[in-house]
Amino acid sequence: MIGLDDITQAQARIAPYLTPTPIEAVAGLGKGVWLKLENANKTHSFKIRGALNALLSLDESARRHGVIAASSGNHAGALAYAARLSGVSAQILMPKTTPQKKIANVRACGAEAVIFGDNYDETEGEALRRAGNPRIWISPYNDPAVIAGAGTIGLEVLDQLADVARVIVPVSGGGLMAGVATALKSRQPDIEVIGVNARSAPAMHNRFHSRQLPQVWNTLADALSGDIEAGSITLPICLRHMDDIVLVDEAQIAAAMRYLLAAGWVAEGGGAVGVAALLDDLLPAVDGATVVVISGGNVDLSALRTVLRQTWQ
Repeated sequence: MIGLDDITQAQARIAPYLTPTPIEAVAGLGKGVWLKLENANKTHSFKIRGALNALLSLDESARRHGVIAASSGNHAGALAYAARLSGVSAQILMPKTTPQKKIANVRACGAEAVIFGDNYDETEGEALRRAGNPRIWISPYNDPAVIAGAGTIGLEVLDQLADVARVIVPVSGGGLMAGVATALKSRQPDIEVIGVNARSAPAMHNRFHSRQLPQVWNTLADALSGDIEAGSITLPICLRHMDDIVLVDEAQIAAAMRYLLAAGWVAEGGGAVGVAALLDDLLPAVDGATVVVISGGNVDLSALRTVLRQTWQ
């Protein structure tokens, strides 16, 4: 388990490199709804928080060996950027389905992008096989430093907005949820923390609700794809702190992406799932402010064209 001290230390560690992301009120999603815009962060994703905290926490031996990771995009881009800032060598394995924009971002930062596997699970398996020879494995979610970095979002929300009643968080492997929920519940235990899974990748939903819904790889929410690693520390943290988790399908995600674009923000499918849940009234109204974490904005142009074409049919 990680605690509030880990998150406050992460906040101090990354503060010289990152500024707090904006929080913006929006109309059309219910009373008192705000967006926490991680798509406005460095590398256009919340992932930079955890990646940077993890690399800044490495000892000198680990820094010399370099790091290795697997990612469908945002963790890769964040780790590549953090590696450049900290002077650490990074090798990142990426599935064949990764959007070209995300591959290009990794290489532009000077990291090595290795394309391997038809889906994230295959990619992660190969990266884990290579880890320790001699590179240090940095999980996109199953790592205390990564989770603590993500948790800084929760601290920022409490600093930026009074009367927070509910925070809605995208969920895949659970690193973002584990960090944010720990920060929020440690400071204000009465805040409701709700997760949103894409129906294509319902791993956390299945664990929370004791279901066995299947995983699908072809999805707009490519950043949320994949199962939860066996023994992941995120699972018990999420099950302890998360109040509920809901599912959204592809049509709902596409509608949320269009809504955010009309509001002036580009969000990837995985980053928009919280908005999708509110647009389709999957969650009841609450007294007080609702904050929706928009976790990333690295949408491939072909996916964005597909989403926009749906409005013309």
